Amino acid sequence: MTRAGIGFHAAPRWWTGLLPPPASRLRPLAARDAWRAIGIAAIGAGIKACGAWLFLAPFDLTTSNWRFGFEVGHIAANIAAGHGFAIATADGEAIPTAWASPAYPLLLATIFRLWGAFTTEAAHAAVALNCVLQGATAGLLYAFGLRLAGRRAGVIAAVLFLAQPGGWQFLAWAWPSHLLAFAISLHLLALFSSGPRGARRGAGLGATLGLALLVDGAAIMLLPVTLLGAARGGAARTAPWTLAAVLVALTVVLSPWALRNQRELGVFNPLRGNVGVNLRVGNHPDNRSESYHGIRHSPWHERAEGRRLIELGEVAYDRDCRARAIEWIAEHPTRFAADTALRFSGFWLGEWWVGYGHIAAIYSLGHIALLALAASGAIRRRDLGTGCLALAVLLFSLSYSVTVHGHGRYRVPVDPILCLVGALALAGRDDTAAARETVGNAAA
Repeated sequence: MTRAGIGFHAAPRWWTGLLPPPASRLRPLAARDAWRAIGIAAIGAGIKACGAWLFLAPFDLTTSNWRFGFEVGHIAANIAAGHGFAIATADGEAIPTAWASPAYPLLLATIFRLWGAFTTEAAHAAVALNCVLQGATAGLLYAFGLRLAGRRAGVIAAVLFLAQPGGWQFLAWAWPSHLLAFAISLHLLALFSSGPRGARRGAGLGATLGLALLVDGAAIMLLPVTLLGAARGGAARTAPWTLAAVLVALTVVLSPWALRNQRELGVFNPLRGNVGVNLRVGNHPDNRSESYHGIRHSPWHERAEGRRLIELGEVAYDRDCRARAIEWIAEHPTRFAADTALRFSGFWLGEWWVGYGHIAAIYSLGHIALLALAASGAIRRRDLGTGCLALAVLLFSLSYSVTVHGHGRYRVPVDPILCLVGALALAGRDDTAAARETVGNAAA
């Protein structure tokens, strides 16, 4: 570490490739850029809404109560009915749960309160929310691309995101994917800030990561990237304060949820309560059934496991599942490695082992093309911190690779980042390179 902190030239070249670029290489956002981002968000939401009601209606959400949000829909309906954040048993008992992170079930519960649980009107409201979230994410991508490589890159990133197949494939689902995509994009935009370093920046990073964790605990995989980026740049004496501010803000944001779990479940859990269950569902003797989905051993699908969940309670049941999964993995390490590799490939390439039978090939092939474009951008524009973004999305995918199958909806939260990096490959170097030089000279 030098007087300038973890400076751009203070570490080996391969290491700096995993860090955001110094502030001097990033363009600050002007007021007119913020208004353009808002305009793109509005246009994007309108495009998504038109497409949803023209081509996707009637929505699959309305075919059954279970299809309307699966587990999170069930929890949201209990919240709306006044039973709290809970799972309802067959005899009508409400059991407190931390099965899902709280943000999306609370949003969906608000929709249910206004338009009724599992109604057609609620389905339209849930899809409208997804359209707004995708539009807002497009606006963030415009700002992100502009910050890295200029307006052309920002526009291309937004257009790629609005056009890419994955965004349309799950537009009419009630699932946290689109809210998490927005939260992750917001957090990484904050990480690539051109503003001053210090405690204020650290607090912003901790707060935005906390928001992402309240949407889905899988965002914890971004913590190493966040801490590396927080320590990047600025004076050496400010780095500890920045890191401390990240952790304090993260604690403040997550504390209400963690304290609620302590009160209701008897365990201090700031994330979600089904990690052991997911590990078990992905790693058991029959996990290769159902084309490697293997979800029938979930307590939501198998009566015996459901009864076991009710008898033990969620916390004890999750611990039991974790113990059973770890025991099975220890006995079958080679199979675990092979299954993990398959799930990892499915996360990024789609379910090729079933000939893309579960999800239309157009979606997976479109994503493979986007992945190739993003890989090109990551390699060609390493000077813009694409290694940091690549590390973030790879870490995020690992939580699904070792647990459940690589369903395409789990990849949706990082699709915006692939669009951003892909845009860097298409945009080339524009006139903002000179702008960055000006900013850098001024900072010097």
